[in-house]
Amino acid sequence: MVSETDPPPAKKAKTILAKSWKLFLTENLGRDSNCLYGLQDLFAHGFDSTGYNSRRTTAAGPTAAAANAARHITDRRGAHSNKFHTLRLEHRTGGPMAQFRGEERILLFRSDRPGAIAKIIYSSELPEGGESFHQTLPSPQQGNSKLESQLATAQAKIHVLDVKSQYRGRDLGGLLFSEAITSLKSKYCNDDDEDVSQEGGYEYKEYTGPVKSNGCSKQVYDVKCVLDAEEDATRYGKLVSFYEHLGCRVRSSKRVQYVNNNDSETYRKVPMQIDLHPPNANSLSNQERVRLRRRKFSHLVSSKGSFLPVKLVGSLGKLSVRCHASQEIMKSDWLVTETPEGIQFYTTHGHLLLAGPGGSVSVLSPADQDIEDDSDLDIDTNVLNRSTRFVPCLISDADDTEGDDRSQNESSKSLWVLRTCHGTFLTADSLRQTLSCTRLPSFWQASGANLSLVCTSDTPPRRHHYRKCWKFQTYDYVRTKRLNFLNFSLGRATLIEALGWIHAFPAHPFHSWSSDGSISGSTPDSAPSLRTLCFLMAETAREEGLPDWVQLVALFHELGEAVKILDPSNTGQMADSIYDWTISSRSRVVGCKIPQCATFGEFRHLNMDEEDSRYNSDTGVYQANCGLENVFLMWSGCEYMYYLLKHNRTSLPEEVFAMIRFFLLGDWYEHGEYSSLVNADDEDMLPFLQEFDALRRSVRVKCLGCGNLTDDQCSYLWDNHYVHIAEKYKCTHVFSW
Repeated sequence: MVSETDPPPAKKAKTILAKSWKLFLTENLGRDSNCLYGLQDLFAHGFDSTGYNSRRTTAAGPTAAAANAARHITDRRGAHSNKFHTLRLEHRTGGPMAQFRGEERILLFRSDRPGAIAKIIYSSELPEGGESFHQTLPSPQQGNSKLESQLATAQAKIHVLDVKSQYRGRDLGGLLFSEAITSLKSKYCNDDDEDVSQEGGYEYKEYTGPVKSNGCSKQVYDVKCVLDAEEDATRYGKLVSFYEHLGCRVRSSKRVQYVNNNDSETYRKVPMQIDLHPPNANSLSNQERVRLRRRKFSHLVSSKGSFLPVKLVGSLGKLSVRCHASQEIMKSDWLVTETPEGIQFYTTHGHLLLAGPGGSVSVLSPADQDIEDDSDLDIDTNVLNRSTRFVPCLISDADDTEGDDRSQNESSKSLWVLRTCHGTFLTADSLRQTLSCTRLPSFWQASGANLSLVCTSDTPPRRHHYRKCWKFQTYDYVRTKRLNFLNFSLGRATLIEALGWIHAFPAHPFHSWSSDGSISGSTPDSAPSLRTLCFLMAETAREEGLPDWVQLVALFHELGEAVKILDPSNTGQMADSIYDWTISSRSRVVGCKIPQCATFGEFRHLNMDEEDSRYNSDTGVYQANCGLENVFLMWSGCEYMYYLLKHNRTSLPEEVFAMIRFFLLGDWYEHGEYSSLVNADDEDMLPFLQEFDALRRSVRVKCLGCGNLTDDQCSYLWDNHYVHIAEKYKCTHVFSW
């Protein structure tokens, strides 16, 4: 085996890879330090202002006529249908429209048009003689003895909770309900001194009643809040479940009523109730501590202002988050709002996303304020405030030299990082599917079409690579590369020598690297090498009992990257840029119509063949059903290896050649594309390709956390097993490259 001392070209390539990633971090995370991105920057691309519920089924709305009317209004507005907007809450009390004593309304508006899209109407009042009740507080002699509560009960009722059908599916009803409950608790259960304030559209009036013995100017009460969950046949049980999730319970002492609203539907009204109580502090000092926390939390959430409902999505769907107090894992619907220092995330139930200094991420709920032994919440308000801010940083897809040739679709798939005040980045744990933070950049894609932030495995180097692929890999480019490389005049070496060379290249070239090497395994020097990946893949094939020729192709399939060692003056210079055609990446047929499902299709506008009529048909420059053996694929390291093994007269079976050449052509064996070009021989190879691709994917994941195999370990595996297979298939002689 070749020594682990890198050949000079390989060492240069590895060094440049590390430097290029560090340069990327510096340029992209530092270039816009004076430019703060907001909601419109994140979500304007593809923004759909007609609503947030893509299904828009009539079952969600009260009647089909109402849904049709809403669509008619949207169509009539025409020019405004794609205008970016945010949402805002407005709290109103009393007024000429009020129908109930003590009525209050919380309305949800769009920023670009009048008229509420959702509302909750509720009322409340004190019991007669309620002022005579009081809360018995401990005397100094009692120390920390518990409070003896003798509280009157305020009565409240939810009369209406309505969200227009096209805005359902984002728990906006849960948002309105939680805001109403928060308002009732603030009014009756919390003993804070209240100032005149109109933050976020809410109006709090100064209390002028009697002063209590503990110095607070406000009497506290229990609250009994009742409502009727009115369900039609299509939502039987769903509305009751919705309110139970919000903390309500069915009033077993009350009867369920069945009513008809003259719309041919029968509804059932289920009586429900939620009880609210003042915090149970066991001393005056703890009561004041809780009061200060509540003011601190109120300060954080009072700036909510305008916001958007957003889904936070991982590789397996909706992301979860840990509760700060209970440590329970919960899934939530999110609201995102912008502040002068970044963006904030809230759940629709009032929880606030908080990034800890050690990489933890949790949600702080209003109830966490009442936990007496949690000192984490007693930190300085400014520190707590900064911990709830996430700074969006846009990562450019294009080099500065390329100019601004980005398409609309390309812009909508741009990468973002969300940086915390601790220097970490918001991410999604791929195994637990929970939110966390990491010191390595983690990337998100923001979609205005469905209002989501998706934590993606894409990285800037990967997008840059595929962008270059689309730009350069034309029919003429591939033909030129074939002329340059298929004369095999670069030099002579054995396959095992080449296998030693590729330990200089990382197994995951598009991985996120650390800029300073402070994280173990996070630099090109310390990460698993391509040689390690090849041996692990061969060993996995061996353990699974796959044929010896599958083990051999697993060991040799990545050797195309060795070209950079043999041709340092030309091919080796590719390491100076992000694009490197020797790296294995998804391939396609050139010279014919490119499938719509092609990987990173948002870059297709960069490919000149797209505008060439010779290459725009299903067969293009080829004969119908000519077989994939007779077409040009994108020029890659695996394409070069296919021809190298054929040129040097190995005796490998045809399945090996198909696996090396076509395992990157996922558009064919995964999506059934190129049906106009394939023939019966190609179809016979499909099972082998699918099995090989599955093997490679699983090993690449396993290789992420492994250490590098040493020279001695690789020599042992080669000398005791793989050399015998290589001799069997005439792969041990000196090859022409």
